[in-house]
Amino acid sequence: MKQKITPTRVFTVSLLLCLFIELIIYKELSFYHTTNLTFYGASLFLIIGLFGASFSSGFFDFFNYSMRKLAFNIRNSRHSDEEFIIKPLSKVIGKGYSFFLKVGSALLAVCLLTLLAYYLIER
Repeated sequence: MKQKITPTRVFTVSLLLCLFIELIIYKELSFYHTTNLTFYGASLFLIIGLFGASFSSGFFDFFNYSMRKLAFNIRNSRHSDEEFIIKPLSKVIGKGYSFFLKVGSALLAVCLLTLLAYYLIER
């Protein structure tokens, strides 16, 4: 049976990877270093997710259509609209960005919790 990739599994693997990297680099586990490393992972997932959300919102549809039409006309040396059909960018992107937002939000929550623990316990 094939294992399905879920946000929970990716979150768990990302968190374990952050802890493993922390043990290799710093040779100890601390709230401070865990905060920093999980923030790097969270920022990566959140940036990808937010780009996907902005593209799927339809904000860039007209720009994408204009650039594709211009490239089509230059490439074919034509000025007709009848052969040019393109799907809007928001339909191409879809809702796949929510996966990245869920994983990034969970990692950011761990980051904030370890930051809070650092200031309450270690300092």
